[in-house]
Amino acid sequence: MSIRKDLENRARKAILKRIIEDYKKQRDDWLKEPGIRKAVFLSSLFRTSNALIIGGIILLSGCAALLIFPFLGLATLASLAIGGLGGLFTLIIAEAVFFYLSSRNENLHAEAVADIFEPKVNFDPATISDEVLNEKIEKALEYWALIDDSISNSPKGVLRDRLSRTASEVTHWLQAVYNLAERVDKFQLNSVVERDLKSLPKTIKEYERKLKEEDNPEVHRQLQKTIDDNKRQLQILQNLESNMDKAGYQLDSTISSLGTIYSQLLLVGSKDEEGNRINRLQEEISEQVYQLEDLTEAMDEVYQSSY
Repeated sequence: MSIRKDLENRARKAILKRIIEDYKKQRDDWLKEPGIRKAVFLSSLFRTSNALIIGGIILLSGCAALLIFPFLGLATLASLAIGGLGGLFTLIIAEAVFFYLSSRNENLHAEAVADIFEPKVNFDPATISDEVLNEKIEKALEYWALIDDSISNSPKGVLRDRLSRTASEVTHWLQAVYNLAERVDKFQLNSVVERDLKSLPKTIKEYERKLKEEDNPEVHRQLQKTIDDNKRQLQILQNLESNMDKAGYQLDSTISSLGTIYSQLLLVGSKDEEGNRINRLQEEISEQVYQLEDLTEAMDEVYQSSY
């Protein structure tokens, strides 16, 4: 598997983790939802550690019933009964403790519900056909991985806790980069947009020529309405084209900012006063994400209003 594919899969997992975290934040007790509760229960039930607990208790109960209890003078039948009941009681207690601990394990929750939230992950750079856009996403992926590695390798403690939010925000940033690149690629491939941008100016001029020659008031009004509609359509498409140009510049800018964030992150120390620097980094990341998402939404709105 190529390095690029490894990075994409790693990014998808990070994006999935963020989606799950955001979902949890929006709900007071998400484990009360039937689908979530079932997924967590089944994941706990079939975990290797649970199988080892069950197997270990059965083995110890059997050994006690066949070896220890008879040695103490108990009859075989009585020892089997005591061993079985004791093993069952121990198993119930052990399982109750195990499931309680599982219900408190945040990492287990994320693993358990991964299949439920996987369809919500929208990150597949392979679908982007434009070579230039692909190169930009690859650079963004590389910087994202460097930032993520830097945070993962930071010392455990207050600093790691502060940087964990930064890691999540950078993942959000990567997603925003992909979303914008995906829109640009989609619009570039839309032959209808390209065709109308070329044909509408000629069509408008032709209608305006006919308008000057038309004497019938009713036809004149209809021609004027058609001209106005075409001009409005042309303006929308020109706005879309302008936004596409802006998107290209914004992607270049945000990739440079990713590199800057990485450089600044390397300067973050473990002292308490460094919290201010981390806060500034997070504010800068949030601003970049806002700009990307704002431009993506603007392109969507313009595109939807044009067709």
